[in-house]
Amino acid sequence: MKKPISIFLAAILSFSFMACGKDNRQEEISPAAAESSVAETETGEALTESGTVPENQTGDNTEDSIEDQTEDNTESEILVAYFTWAENAVLPGEGEVDAVSSPSVTVPGNVQQLAGWVQEETGADLFSIRVTDPYPSDWDACLERANEERGSNARPALQEKADNLDQYTTVFLGYPNWWYGVPMALLSFLEQNDLSGKDVYLFCSHGTGGLANSVEQITEAAPQAVISDHIFDCYEEEAPSSRENIQAWVQELGLSRQNTITESEEIFMTQIVVSWGENQVIYDMNDSAAARSLLAQLPLTIEVEDYSTNEKIFYPEQELDTGDTPLAQAGTGTLAYYEPWGDVVFFYGDYEENPGLFELGQAVSGGELVSEMTGTVTIEINE
Repeated sequence: MKKPISIFLAAILSFSFMACGKDNRQEEISPAAAESSVAETETGEALTESGTVPENQTGDNTEDSIEDQTEDNTESEILVAYFTWAENAVLPGEGEVDAVSSPSVTVPGNVQQLAGWVQEETGADLFSIRVTDPYPSDWDACLERANEERGSNARPALQEKADNLDQYTTVFLGYPNWWYGVPMALLSFLEQNDLSGKDVYLFCSHGTGGLANSVEQITEAAPQAVISDHIFDCYEEEAPSSRENIQAWVQELGLSRQNTITESEEIFMTQIVVSWGENQVIYDMNDSAAARSLLAQLPLTIEVEDYSTNEKIFYPEQELDTGDTPLAQAGTGTLAYYEPWGDVVFFYGDYEENPGLFELGQAVSGGELVSEMTGTVTIEINE
């Protein structure tokens, strides 16, 4: 394939001769749209099992507001279901907080924060357990109602069931300790949603009573679920600062999204080998669409050309898809794709960043030989 250089471009080349950033590869690019930011107040409370007044705590800022569903369109096999007072109370209006006799609920709640951090670490779907009849936002009034529900073994009505429960193999279940047990709404959830055969991991925010009878209650309500003994629990005053701890717990369970490699991701652990004569250069490919596009065209036997003073190039048979591909910026040893001209670049010298230059991988062996690359080369997957 011949390099598409117009007469006009050739004229420009005559006074702008530098290699990719230090060369003449230039491209006009429209400015990116400005991103909006949302400031969030991250304070939270959890009901204790006793009548003691909880302290308002300021938690770490979460990156995104917690929602019932993740924005990822792919189906997750993990669900994080949780109950929090903060999403089950009539929130006081502005100026009403001082009018009540005891502390009022603030958002996000402790369990709500913990659930968000589990979701962040696992990539799971979120489901907030919500009652149809909200609890009072006043601490004492909420505590009184919770005790009445416990005494009558009530099952508060819920707003909705979890959707598509069959798709989940693992469920994280979060709750506060209310009166030495779980909120009765949690039992409503367990009785309305069949967790039989699913791996269930519990996390709890509590006062001095610890987990109390909560695990026994959950086991009785979901007898066919596989409830793990590896439980995360923390004191309510520690919950807002427990992000690292709860995410470390998820990692220990082996359920961090970083521990999960799908079949579609395995291709990006591939190496390619470029051979000519007795010489070989091996590259680790990255996890981009452009790298996938090149791998799909291998093996190739193709002519390489010298370009400028820091690169060798060739033109693949098909253009590469640069969607979600990072810009090249790693320096010597980079394997890149210059989209405006459609050529693959082997760098053996430093270069400057360019908005049309995308990284495919990095040389891990034989990188010092790239400058000697010449003539016909063979490119194939390194088995």
